[in-house]
Amino acid sequence: MSKKYNITDTRAASFPIPEKGQAIYWDEKQSGLGLRVTANGARSWIVQGYVNGKSKRFTLGLLDELDYKEAREEASSTRASMRKGVNPLEEKKKRQNVSEAETVTLAEIKDDYVKHKRTKEMPLRQASINGIESCVKNEFSDWASKPVANITRDAVIERFRNISKKAPTQANLAFRNLRALLNWAKEKYTAPDGSYTILNPNPVSQAIKSNGLAQWNKETKRDTRIPEDKIGEVWLALNAHADPERNIATTCTSADLIMFMLLTGTRISEANQLTWDRVKLHDDVPTFHLDVTKNHNSITLPISKELRKVLLRRESQKLSNNPYVFPAKRGKAGYLKDPRALFVRVSEITGCHIHPHAMRRTFEELAVRSGVDSDRRRILLNHISGDVHALHYGNNKDPKVLIQEVNKVGDFVLRLAQIAESAAKADNVVQMVK
Repeated sequence: MSKKYNITDTRAASFPIPEKGQAIYWDEKQSGLGLRVTANGARSWIVQGYVNGKSKRFTLGLLDELDYKEAREEASSTRASMRKGVNPLEEKKKRQNVSEAETVTLAEIKDDYVKHKRTKEMPLRQASINGIESCVKNEFSDWASKPVANITRDAVIERFRNISKKAPTQANLAFRNLRALLNWAKEKYTAPDGSYTILNPNPVSQAIKSNGLAQWNKETKRDTRIPEDKIGEVWLALNAHADPERNIATTCTSADLIMFMLLTGTRISEANQLTWDRVKLHDDVPTFHLDVTKNHNSITLPISKELRKVLLRRESQKLSNNPYVFPAKRGKAGYLKDPRALFVRVSEITGCHIHPHAMRRTFEELAVRSGVDSDRRRILLNHISGDVHALHYGNNKDPKVLIQEVNKVGDFVLRLAQIAESAAKADNVVQMVK
């Protein structure tokens, strides 16, 4: 601090305005009190003191808001707190956080979450965003415009029990999403000292737990896959449906997409969005690259001999104005989203309901039967293991190494198809004899 002035209300309004920057006029009667005047004519009271040995400066308010007497009282009180180690800047921020936290709505938290949440330093997948937005729009529609701070444990229990009566699995999903949103709000409005200003504890975590008033609904683990004795028949049927001379384009694309998933174990969201720029079909070791995956772990995988036949067929039917390997003739997406009709046909052949993810389990089973070891299967399925050996030793993702493994799977499928074809011919002979 430099020169001090005998400040009064009249003099405070008449101190000269600096040509640039700011000028501070320190009061000679109240230690640490000053009037700051900026080049644009703004006048405000400030106080300066020490917090734990460090100099801090804090704005008390505008001249129009506080008269000289009020400013002296504020400065005296603030400096007293500062001597006790209280940082007025942090206290002000804390008050602002509490005020905002008490009014922020679930819809606002949802918008902030989907915009800024990162998984392994990557944005949320669109499917995850869609799921969260759907929950807020449906299960929690009446909570969307209300403050998240008002969501209580009892309200969570009641809503969870009601939804669980009709849709237990959806109830689990909805409240896991809600828990994530409330945790986000809880962290977002943490005070400068690290304390939580709202939702401590998270009402979902408080309500739904093993020893709580509500428990997560039990979910049956899916294990659907194509039975081994039906794989050959399924492969023959898919090949027949992929013939462009006998089927419409959508049927051909659907068949090729299912065959691709069967031979690679890829998820449908990874397979159907594959673009030709990520397929190296004519390299010495043909590969395809998965950029957008469930675990955000991009990977380049080899193309087996049997898969190459499928992709060569796709290449011959490539659409000039569409970048996707499995294009759709209609719709904004540009790619075939769901080969539902062909899955119905596959289900008829197998005698059980077959859905897209069943292809992934079937690939795993084919790889086991083909003699592919667990480390290589984990890589081919793009699973991340916590096992030390798998992480540091059994982790060779070189397509040149993996090509022999995918060829084992492709050859095994072909053998099963040949067996099924021979059996069908034998049945035909028997029928003819009869």
